[in-house]
Amino acid sequence: MKILSDPVYTVVKASARKGRLLTREEFLELSYSKDLKELANKLKERVPTLEAPALSAKALEASLYSAYLAEVDEFTKTSDRLKKALSFFKREVTDTERAEVLKSALAGNLPEKQREEPLIRLKAEGFDREVEASSKAFMKYRIPGLVDVAFARQRILDLCEDIGKLGREARTGLTDFVKTKVDYFNSMTIIRGLKNGVPSAAISELLIYQLGSIPDERLNEATKQGDSEKAAAFLLSTLSSKGSGARDLERLYEERLGKNAERAYYRNYSNLAAVFSYLELKLRETKNLIRLANIIEREMDPKKSVQEFIY
Repeated sequence: MKILSDPVYTVVKASARKGRLLTREEFLELSYSKDLKELANKLKERVPTLEAPALSAKALEASLYSAYLAEVDEFTKTSDRLKKALSFFKREVTDTERAEVLKSALAGNLPEKQREEPLIRLKAEGFDREVEASSKAFMKYRIPGLVDVAFARQRILDLCEDIGKLGREARTGLTDFVKTKVDYFNSMTIIRGLKNGVPSAAISELLIYQLGSIPDERLNEATKQGDSEKAAAFLLSTLSSKGSGARDLERLYEERLGKNAERAYYRNYSNLAAVFSYLELKLRETKNLIRLANIIEREMDPKKSVQEFIY
């Protein structure tokens, strides 16, 4: 029997759970829930550990993310070798709160005596590079949203570094997955930055160069477009896509991430790529459930909206 810290055990666990991910048909069935309480009860049948008071979509969101983080912890505990790399998925959820705390400190929203405390605490937790990059960007451009970008950028850079340390055999199958993550980050940073009036120079400083599949010169050219829709159209034209706008570009990369995760899983189901693929797909499922909860709470048509989800 494999010892608990053996990565093989982690792969077996991921392979077993992959088959339990919700299908499109199961999402459609959930969309028939008449209210959040019914949705929460249906979800609890699938996830017994889910604490779902369903008082609001926000409460259900917190419960769903909590369940996801608990699952990530399960995987990190079964393999010491993977712990650092898999922390990426945990940070995909928890970095938002850290960024908000840092934004408040940098913007002076905290009493003067308390402004240094969040910076010291984040550095002590190992987020010194995020604090440095965020502080530099904020002080130069005074745009709070750049803090979120700095956190996301460093998160992906750390992922690339950590996967690189796993060895050639262990990281087989993850190359396309990581490149797509980089491309998605760069594309969204450009179009969202331009849409919100962020200076091109600020956008360029926070892009990740050389690690994705989009050539650096094309990233720079897209940034110079000055308009989010024009930038999206430019990037889509280089990808031989039929789309033309920002939402088309975002959807394209969301679909590619899913396809790359599926491909990495089935081609390398006995490899560590299976673990990364499962956690990526599970996070997508979690976000889709949160979207569904918000749709039901707002009394929109969930059945129609679910058809547009990317699975």
